[in-house]
Amino acid sequence: MAPRILVLGAGINGLSSAVCVQQACPLAQVQLVAEHFSPDTTSDGAGGSWGPYLLGDTDQELILRLSEITYNHLLRLANSSLAGVVKAQKISGYHLYRNLPAGRQFWRHLVAGFRQLTDEEMKQYPLFDSGTFYTAVTVDVTPYLSWLMKRFKACGGTTRQARVDNIEEVAADFDIVINCTGLASRRLFNDDDVFPIRGQVWKKVKKPNPAVLFCFLPALTNGSRVEYLTVGGTSQVGDWNTRVDPADSAAIWNKAVTIFPMLKHATPLEVWAGLRPARKSLRLEMQAIETHGRSIKVIHNYGHSGSGITLHWGCALEVTAMVLEALGTEKEHIKRVVSRL
Repeated sequence: MAPRILVLGAGINGLSSAVCVQQACPLAQVQLVAEHFSPDTTSDGAGGSWGPYLLGDTDQELILRLSEITYNHLLRLANSSLAGVVKAQKISGYHLYRNLPAGRQFWRHLVAGFRQLTDEEMKQYPLFDSGTFYTAVTVDVTPYLSWLMKRFKACGGTTRQARVDNIEEVAADFDIVINCTGLASRRLFNDDDVFPIRGQVWKKVKKPNPAVLFCFLPALTNGSRVEYLTVGGTSQVGDWNTRVDPADSAAIWNKAVTIFPMLKHATPLEVWAGLRPARKSLRLEMQAIETHGRSIKVIHNYGHSGSGITLHWGCALEVTAMVLEALGTEKEHIKRVVSRL
């Protein structure tokens, strides 16, 4: 009998997990259930730039491993004929900081051309005390999610839109559940370690000129997409407000124009607010639960906070390895299968 696998959550981590599991287990029946699908997920509001951010006490070695896998995956897309489909691109630029703690850039060897800014370069940005320059990769998340969804459905995956309030509502018909619900894990799995970090950004800003602009600051990102900039945003811990705050919009824009005067004649078109699903540390593990008189495996993949894009493909491969383990696959075969994804 074909294994029945349920994926809860259709953001970038849920969808990428569904696709990878499907590729590794072609005979499995995989269903994706979520309250929100693209373009209405939290992932759709992300700026799309690669870079570990707001990951709490998550082990650095784990962050490095997952983020490197994801970086290489996005880089392959950016260098492929699919770049225009998913809007992936390599991007170089300044990253500016105030009082950056020592050791925060432990991932610097993963990116190309990483260097500290010179004193002469820093004179352009008197509000900051340090800066770096490097080349990373970015992706426009909504087209990327659309591409992943097409892959999922093309291989027989099914979807259902529903709010799940209790895991027993959906677990009875499946052998394995992959939990990518983020903040909803508080109610589904009684995880009080999950909390929101509210983010608000000017998601779509028409460039003032065709020049590429990219700069990252602790509280302000000008992420260059192909045609537009994303300018923002906030990191408000414990704030559950998902509505756009006009005061935040004004503060973000005024700060951006102060630091980057060339934005004065840019046109802000669309503002967005959402909740990053933060946790004391990333939860990426398998758990056995009893439901409807039987034991099933739940694979947790949540708590990515501001690093959902940065970690997603690495996390999806970890999830896939755990699914294969739960199905009784030999370890050497798991390694071979996962290495091809």
